[in-house]
Amino acid sequence: MTNKEAKEIYKALNDIYCGILANYPDFQHGDIKDIVYDFSCPQYQELINRYHIDEIAGKGSDFVRAKRLLNYLAPRLTHESNYDNHIECNSLKLLEYSLNNPKQGINCLNKSKILTECCLALGIYARRVIILPYSPYDFDNHVVTEIFDRKMNKWIMLDLTTNGYFIDENKTPLSMLEIRNKFKDLAFTTFVDASKPIGDMQKQKEKYYQLNNYICKNCFCFISYNGFGEKGEDFTFIPNGYSLCKNRLLNTEYRLKNMPAELKSKFANHLKRRIEKLEKEVDNPTDIAVMIKPPLLN
Repeated sequence: MTNKEAKEIYKALNDIYCGILANYPDFQHGDIKDIVYDFSCPQYQELINRYHIDEIAGKGSDFVRAKRLLNYLAPRLTHESNYDNHIECNSLKLLEYSLNNPKQGINCLNKSKILTECCLALGIYARRVIILPYSPYDFDNHVVTEIFDRKMNKWIMLDLTTNGYFIDENKTPLSMLEIRNKFKDLAFTTFVDASKPIGDMQKQKEKYYQLNNYICKNCFCFISYNGFGEKGEDFTFIPNGYSLCKNRLLNTEYRLKNMPAELKSKFANHLKRRIEKLEKEVDNPTDIAVMIKPPLLN
């Protein structure tokens, strides 16, 4: 397949993904509850002392400091999609396991945990955001970090897995919801590499067409988590006319049925237990206003 043919296929897929978002433009009303951003966790000082993240982040706006952390961590953490989450899910344990150790890679869930907690340790409002596709027959989803930049007064998505973020036509860094809306409206947005100057934005969009497609596919609905390690409440943001519980159930059944044989010994029992749990669950959406509002209003 030529590069031109590949781009044509991705363009056709992008039209489908954007069309799905256009058909589900709005989110369900739900609980109005505050996402708590706790800067006082005692482990955060240990994180600073052990890894000197305050020196790495340096001075500047929240976005500038978080981007320095992103650039430092991204090349030092190997990606492993099939990582089995056997290490305790907090930044201290994960960095001890994976930092500068190419043989011990981790997945996007755990990378986002690291960046989020490093930002919180430095007093930057941050949260993990799981981004999910529309189709239940999709093995894939993604997890990123959102930080709140007080200078720009807005949320910004940072992706430690790809060492990048998204911008609009004015080079303004975007939140996950803003990215979703840009794709929905067929407006300009593109991934940019955080370690490089932005340059010509149209060339950036053409260069990163695969990453743009990947995020577009996965930004149908969102789940946000907060707190050190596994602590904290989850907040689900679900489009109107859609059931996240039904999607999860169908997806888990699909994974179990179609999982490669070499992975079944690791994950089959876990998926069976998950199916039993999902059969009893009902959707409990959080109002999208909770995702939008500045944390300073909490």
